[in-house]
Amino acid sequence: MAQQKPKASVASTVMLGILLLISVYNSFKNVSGITNCAKDQNQEAVNPPASVTANPLIKSVSAALKSTGSNATSKFDELTQIVYEKAIAPAKIERKPFKLKEDNWERGNGGLDDADRQTLFDLYYNASSVFEWGLGESTKIAAKVGVPRYAGIDSDPVWVQQAREQAGMDHFRFSYADIGATKMWGYAENSTLQKIALNYQVAPLLAEKKPFDVYLADGRYRVACGCIAFLHAIKYGGDMEKIRVGIHDNNDALRKYGDFKEVGDIVIQNQRLWVYKLKPGITEEQLLDLWARNVGTLM
Repeated sequence: MAQQKPKASVASTVMLGILLLISVYNSFKNVSGITNCAKDQNQEAVNPPASVTANPLIKSVSAALKSTGSNATSKFDELTQIVYEKAIAPAKIERKPFKLKEDNWERGNGGLDDADRQTLFDLYYNASSVFEWGLGESTKIAAKVGVPRYAGIDSDPVWVQQAREQAGMDHFRFSYADIGATKMWGYAENSTLQKIALNYQVAPLLAEKKPFDVYLADGRYRVACGCIAFLHAIKYGGDMEKIRVGIHDNNDALRKYGDFKEVGDIVIQNQRLWVYKLKPGITEEQLLDLWARNVGTLM
């Protein structure tokens, strides 16, 4: 006959139930604590420390981003916008027109003639922003008339340093385009390097979130750079009736700068410096096509 198991007492059964309830409660409490901790961490991520939000620069830019409907998708985008807005804040400089016939000017030997100089003096004086491919005497002209927002690039690091020193304008922003070793006038010794188009033609404008009033192509790849100038201005909502693109040495038929007339109407034509506005009806696709046909043209 099998031995019967003793029946559990009512007291022991109750005790087991109580212990089970305590165990369940403690497990729930631990899970809840972890969840609340995660919520707190997420809340900290959404709401940055007061020391950050109280920063006047961040507050002003954050407000500007909201008011303009900025499409910034990350904190990197916001940070970039913050330092960019600070960098391009218009310099408070007294601006005066300049007349070659009336004022003294130390002429350079980079190829500008007096008609070109006066054209640039007038264009730059009436512009609030200027971008240049190729630094030199034109950069000094921009400094002389006090352009409030200026950026320029060159493929020769020594030339960049000289332009910065001669301009003497702390708010001017200069870039060096690494296209490899260069020869006289900034020509690449190896024009087949894959980095050239990016570093020289495009990279200087990647950080520029606003159009320029005047773009001057007086370095290398001038037709390609002219196309990029118009594309940049279009992307950032420039008034294309007012945007001007200058190409120097446009009269030299061997350089084939005349191809730029496919997309631009001439508004100023000196012997060497020609200034264009976008031809009515020209599309971005047409600008891209002309760029593609000239992307590797060094002149």
